[in-house]
Amino acid sequence: MQININNKYFLYILPLAIVGLIFYYLSDIVAYVVLAWALSMIGAPIVRFFKRFMGKNAAALLTLGVFMIFFMILMWIFIPPLINQARNLANTDYTSVINSLEEPVKDWKNWLIEKRLLPDNTQMPLKEEKAEKEDHYIFSHKILLDSLSRQGDSVVSNQNVALLIKIDASDLLKNKEEAIEGEEKNEDFFENLKSNMSDFLSPKLIQSVFSSIVSAFGNILVAFMSVFFICFFFLREQGLFDNIIAGIVPLDFEGQTREAVSITSELLIRYFIGILLQTTIITVFVSVFLTILGVKNALLIGFFAGFMNIIPYLGPIFGASFGLLITISSNLNEPFYSVLFPIIIKVMIVFAIIQLIDNIILQPNIFSKSVKAHPLEIFIVVLIAGKLGGILGMVLAIPVYTVLRVVGKVFLKEFKVIQNLTKNM
Repeated sequence: MQININNKYFLYILPLAIVGLIFYYLSDIVAYVVLAWALSMIGAPIVRFFKRFMGKNAAALLTLGVFMIFFMILMWIFIPPLINQARNLANTDYTSVINSLEEPVKDWKNWLIEKRLLPDNTQMPLKEEKAEKEDHYIFSHKILLDSLSRQGDSVVSNQNVALLIKIDASDLLKNKEEAIEGEEKNEDFFENLKSNMSDFLSPKLIQSVFSSIVSAFGNILVAFMSVFFICFFFLREQGLFDNIIAGIVPLDFEGQTREAVSITSELLIRYFIGILLQTTIITVFVSVFLTILGVKNALLIGFFAGFMNIIPYLGPIFGASFGLLITISSNLNEPFYSVLFPIIIKVMIVFAIIQLIDNIILQPNIFSKSVKAHPLEIFIVVLIAGKLGGILGMVLAIPVYTVLRVVGKVFLKEFKVIQNLTKNM
């Protein structure tokens, strides 16, 4: 009996190991296939609608055309404003920008000093302290000498002779102390703030970032065309992906494999549609309200905020940071207190409101109900994925975890831990 159980679990583990090796050695191609599968799941309802009026080839092509139009609209929204912002940032006089921020930085520093949150190092030393400091540079040492005085034929010992030696080390020590004081000045928080802002807004850094984006455009184009080509066949032949997966496993497990793929497809379709709906709502909300408030590049900020929200928990922070950066860079020449500061407050209020809506309404329905998992369970999975795979791991955490739960439910349902994790599925 023990041998049969071992053989049973060996047959479970063997196909998983084969799939894992394929994922490892052919990760790029596997990524194309998985993305095409995800896109085909989103497009499956559209294909079924078009099949009422035309054949499967035309329906698949028309669905791909819908996707192409959607992506072209996104590029039309995103690319021109981004290029315009890059030109503005490259032509900006950052020295004048940093100088214009000197007044609010000083006001902030004075406020911190007033609240005793920062020591006041601006007080001038007293004259007496200066005099003591100057005397401090002179070192003196007194030496008593046993001198011998000759008076006639006799020798008289005289111990009242003293030698006073004074060494003036002011030049050496003053230079050293001035160097130390200079280092302390450079370590001042506000000096570092201005220095970091200058480095962050430097044209070289901006040009480097955009050159990296341009260099990666070729790879993105290849990936884009590959995904769309594979997606066409997945859309045309519903169940093709199921057949590919079923062809990997032994015949004895083909039925269970098809069941697992079917459940996974159903859950992930709901998840991806929910993500698409969440992205659309955030994009429209942020864009509309920022436009009403008179913020420049509202559509660009809204689209990026919605796109970044794909990253669980950290995405809203990235989106808000990008929105503030674009807002500041679009108003670099404006007065800080009368123009720029009120605009920054408006942007922060809009992002705070959409974050509340996302946390209370959108995320519970998308992350929990769509994949039938507890919110705390999702949170822990995302944290683990972020620890293992960074940002990409966080993006893929919920889909991968959904697949693993389905595999466990179908193949390993006799284990109690699997039963607890999949009881709502």
